[in-house]
Amino acid sequence: MAVSSDNIATPVQSRYMSDSILQGVTSLGVSPRAQVANLARSGQVGTGIRFTKLDGATPAVFNPVVGVVLTVPSMWDRWPNLQEMLRSVMETHAQSITGIDFSYELGTEDVIVGHDGQNLKVPTRTSRSEVTPSATFKEYPGMPIYNLFRTWMFDIQHPDTNMSLLPAQVDNSDNGHAGIPGWYMSAYSMSMLFIQYDPSGIPDRIYDACVIANMFPTNIGEIGFERTLNQTTVKERTINFTGLVQHNENTRELGYRVAKMLELHRINYNNALPGLTGSVVADEAIQQEIRSMGGLEYEAGPSKKQTPVDGSITQFTPKTPSGARDYADLGNNTSNFTATGAAVANPQ
Repeated sequence: MAVSSDNIATPVQSRYMSDSILQGVTSLGVSPRAQVANLARSGQVGTGIRFTKLDGATPAVFNPVVGVVLTVPSMWDRWPNLQEMLRSVMETHAQSITGIDFSYELGTEDVIVGHDGQNLKVPTRTSRSEVTPSATFKEYPGMPIYNLFRTWMFDIQHPDTNMSLLPAQVDNSDNGHAGIPGWYMSAYSMSMLFIQYDPSGIPDRIYDACVIANMFPTNIGEIGFERTLNQTTVKERTINFTGLVQHNENTRELGYRVAKMLELHRINYNNALPGLTGSVVADEAIQQEIRSMGGLEYEAGPSKKQTPVDGSITQFTPKTPSGARDYADLGNNTSNFTATGAAVANPQ
């Protein structure tokens, strides 16, 4: 899609289907950058299939949303490691985040009309459903997932004192307590942006975005104490949150700008560095301690740039053409070969 300097899409027609896609449609509350199916021209279940309008009837594919932490609890400003951990856990460790979807409902009031008991319904109030965010994680060694959210909950209110645990962890003075913010929503909660990308992942083509504020844990689940013989488990944590959702044209605009900042669509895992060392250099990729422990490197011999492996056969030079057999065919017969620079002439 061509994009002008002000980031507003310029009209670009489908290659074959000139009026099946519209752009700059703002009357529907759609981003002016988006391409939108032309409902008036691309119906496929009226008179029958219309091949020349199929672009406008392509089903929208929804991939998993991308969650981005916008703000973290200000009560942890003294402990930025907790803030960093919370952001990373929510953005990169959650296997699922559910309960973030919502709907709109238009209420009605009934008025009796006629003599047969029918009701005339009149619209009254439009409401947005509540969200109940819930995130699921696999637990890790040291139980950091459980302990992070337990710390968050106890720093809001400890069960043994019915007060925040924070004042007990700072200098017991007026100056020390001054570092604890006023007990407002931003002190103990976080907010997140959820972006619904289209399959291309390009920022100006996102479908929508919403913001959920006032998120803090309300239930962190059980620790995992259990004794059942012949049974072990991989612990899964489900953390329930409260939340207040905001959804309008500007939350979508924020989604676009954050997506543009993140540039997730530019990440190319075809160029991901290999293995645990993240190196394409053989000398670095292969653990040094195992270089002399047999295997192919022991049998085939080191390259010119490597230190000779103790006991390896560094070179076989055929004496005659009949000796030019595959390495696997050597067997116990090395009479046609001269082993040079080798401590052992026969690898078997």
